[in-house]
Amino acid sequence: MDTHSCNENLGKRSLPILAIGSVLLLTIIRLILAGKTELIPEESYYWTYSQHPALSYFDHPPMVAWMIALGTGVFGNTELGVRIATITLWPASAVLLFLTGSSWFGIKTASLAVLLFCLCPVFVGVGFIVTPDSPLVFFWLLTLYAVTKALSSSRSVFWLLAGLGFGCAMLSKYTAVMLAASLFLFLLLSQNYRFWLLRYPPWLALLIGIAVFSPVIIWNSQHQWASFLFQSTRTEVGNNDPLRVESGTFWLYQLWALTPLMFGLFAYTLAPAIRRGWIKREDNWNFSMSFALPLFLVFVLASFKTKGHINWTAPAYLSWSLAAAAVFLQVEDIWRTLRPSLWRLMVGVAVVLCVSTNALVHTSLALGVPQRFALKSAGGWQSLSREVNNARIELDQSTGKQAFILGADKYNIAAETGFYLREPVDIVNDYALGTGGLGYRFWMDLKKLEGRPAIVIFEQDKMGPFSLAWIKQHFARVGELEPVEVKGDGLQTRKVYLLRCYDYSYSAFNIR
Repeated sequence: MDTHSCNENLGKRSLPILAIGSVLLLTIIRLILAGKTELIPEESYYWTYSQHPALSYFDHPPMVAWMIALGTGVFGNTELGVRIATITLWPASAVLLFLTGSSWFGIKTASLAVLLFCLCPVFVGVGFIVTPDSPLVFFWLLTLYAVTKALSSSRSVFWLLAGLGFGCAMLSKYTAVMLAASLFLFLLLSQNYRFWLLRYPPWLALLIGIAVFSPVIIWNSQHQWASFLFQSTRTEVGNNDPLRVESGTFWLYQLWALTPLMFGLFAYTLAPAIRRGWIKREDNWNFSMSFALPLFLVFVLASFKTKGHINWTAPAYLSWSLAAAAVFLQVEDIWRTLRPSLWRLMVGVAVVLCVSTNALVHTSLALGVPQRFALKSAGGWQSLSREVNNARIELDQSTGKQAFILGADKYNIAAETGFYLREPVDIVNDYALGTGGLGYRFWMDLKKLEGRPAIVIFEQDKMGPFSLAWIKQHFARVGELEPVEVKGDGLQTRKVYLLRCYDYSYSAFNIR
């Protein structure tokens, strides 16, 4: 057996082992950190969803709330309880990526795609921080796997599974609607599978997906289509300049989501993947690009009108990673023959840089180290909640009335104090001060707060004369500002102000 064959066999054995080891290692690390790391505001906000069971919610479909409810039902209202479903879905997503990739490109390519999945910061974050993206990634991949099996086996049961996966992906995030468009594009361009467009199973799968998604439709119909309208108008801006700063920020987010090295690999993959998939009509490359580029291009266009988020394009990189892995292995064969020592050095440096980046993601999220990369809103919420609770008890005793808590921002303060006091009922965000209120508008009855005292909480960068003046319009009397220094993760500190307010007036309430 020649040297090339030995290296090929070694790669076939070592890559799957390395992929399995990476998935297990990251899962173990997350299980260790999950219960020791305070929730960030987004996680607490989604926990608040779960405390108000509903068919859907204003900001997002209900899957994230259902996941949290399942986890806290087993582990209680703890950080681990909130995160356990997310942590569990991540290795399951890796398995689905491997199974799908091995069907289209082979075991070696699928194993490398799983390694890319483990190295991309956006997927590292999705596997630890609770957001709607975690179930979206899982059910997106479940849909891809089911479609793959349906095409290869012609068994209708897999089309039914694809419909279920599509519906659950839609219950996770509205982005999943692109799965239907991508499947249509793939079948349309495929010479071997185009006939499925004239058969009923794919269309039945679409109907099943819509039926699974029906709780969101029902909720919206009962609430003046609030969520659909909110999501569809988020891209409306007053600035008509197409060269908005957000379009540049979009590309910076892609660099951070993948790391610059992997972003370069994905970009390098694009031309050959399109050529082989959409021009030469090779089904595996067509599959990879059809389930990647439509979603990606939607957000490229949206970036000219709205500020994006780093996680929005994440599903596009799932099937794209299969093409990236295939191209990488092709290039590897050439370089290992011509410049084996240089190739090993380049790969080693790339892996070290990617692993270091992901280590920073974990430590900055969990420990606030290094401080430069730590979230400003991470940590310190448990100690702040104790201060707030003590102030509330004193206010209860001095007024003889039950005080409520008002977090004077979008949702960070209200959600975090709600979780760490385990009492979301008497805690409200700036909805009580006349803003739209996001989800709080649908589960908080402000009439019940009429005439009651409140502890109002500001963060330092949210304070200002307008804020204080606006509060005074909603209360009969307002006390003095009480500064509280909160130690966040790592070495960072934040200054927060408590304000004792008396006799809340619902009659002063106006939606701005």
